[in-house]
Amino acid sequence: MTIRKRDIIIIVFSVLLSNGIMYMIQPAGRPVSLSLSNGWSRFVNNEFAQGSGSNFIKAAKIGTPAVVRITVRNKAIPIWDIGSLVSSGSGVVITADGYIATNHHVLAPGNLYEVTFNDGHKYKATLTGSDQSTDVAVLKIDRDDCPYLTMANSDSVQVGQWVIAIGNPYQLNSTVTSGIVSAKGRTIDLLKGEYPLEYFIQTDAIFNEGNSGGALLNEEGELIGINTAIFTRSGKFEGYSFAIPSNIVRKMVGDIISYGKVQRAVLGVGIQDITDRLARRIGEPIGSGVYINKVNPDSPASEAGLRTGDIIISINGTNIRTYPALQEQVALYQPGDKVNIRYRRGGTIHIAEVELMPLKIESKKTVVRTDAPLKGIGLELRDDEGIPDPGIIVQDVIPGSSAARAGIKPGFKISEINGVVVTTIDQFINQLSKNQYRILLRGIEPESGLVTEYSIVKPVSGL
Repeated sequence: MTIRKRDIIIIVFSVLLSNGIMYMIQPAGRPVSLSLSNGWSRFVNNEFAQGSGSNFIKAAKIGTPAVVRITVRNKAIPIWDIGSLVSSGSGVVITADGYIATNHHVLAPGNLYEVTFNDGHKYKATLTGSDQSTDVAVLKIDRDDCPYLTMANSDSVQVGQWVIAIGNPYQLNSTVTSGIVSAKGRTIDLLKGEYPLEYFIQTDAIFNEGNSGGALLNEEGELIGINTAIFTRSGKFEGYSFAIPSNIVRKMVGDIISYGKVQRAVLGVGIQDITDRLARRIGEPIGSGVYINKVNPDSPASEAGLRTGDIIISINGTNIRTYPALQEQVALYQPGDKVNIRYRRGGTIHIAEVELMPLKIESKKTVVRTDAPLKGIGLELRDDEGIPDPGIIVQDVIPGSSAARAGIKPGFKISEINGVVVTTIDQFINQLSKNQYRILLRGIEPESGLVTEYSIVKPVSGL
């Protein structure tokens, strides 16, 4: 490329002109500065680099000493006298006297626990308690001057805010990563147990193997979640990480320390999200609350006057828009606590005070029925008693039967027959025995939770 003399003159003139303009807008007596310390760079440095960076440094300095590495061994598989290494992960010190919150799945494979602080000090730990349904567990060490983290109110966490994660991935102790909150209230069908509770904070901060049980912090160094899982197809981080919110952790850890196990409270209702299909049927906006599809007899909800078809919109002032949100809010309370529930019925807002009852699981009983009237339409049913949401469940469907032709699948929960609400198999058989040629069953699908209706034609015998 050839640069002509005229081009050089134009370039030089442009530079001189720009400098002249810079000079003219400067106050008299002040030299023109062309260094990186101009107004824009100072703005960037002050508002972005220094602001966010210093906050991450502050949070890391607060959090790192209080996040420990947990080594899990199993003495049933001995190697010398210490047992075999079966798991490792992270934990968060939550009190000065040595209580440590972590994940149930980190501790479950073993029975010998050792924690290591980031300064190298090691302590034997004992298991205080563990809860599979929320994946929260608590260890205790013999130390009374532990660095520990303060729990923030996770309800105040905002999508888009900066967070940092601290843990021990791949035995890389005290690793700090950062990201933003990508979403709140996520359910990913991860947790097991009888009553799984998922209301995860989603973040793009990097988690990997060994991060489980570690800390998710806000910029002030406050605990907003316990790092728990990643969504991945490769087994490695792919941008989707999930943490248990600190409000859930606080309740579960408090129960475990005080009682040795989680104290669960229930309303005594069956609920579902207002999906597009349900919204069209009931004439309510999608996501406008949580639909009650069943009220258990003698439950707190029944005594407070709640009915099937009501839409719960808030609990103690906290808006409820989804099934997991209601689960999370109820889980924060103890049996015997009273809560104010705002609900909508026929377009009118009502408020009810409900005293939550304890979850009773000791008396759980399952009875499978194969009475002749049931076999006549091709159903085997079971009664689930003594659980929070009892009902009539389809245990099996006889191939080629009227029920099979109608499309009913095992697991379907029957709530009505021909417009009559039924809660026991005896009630169902009584309605079934009435002289109707066509039977309309209404209930809840096991996987989607959708309310569905099936029409069954009763077989006719004789001429």
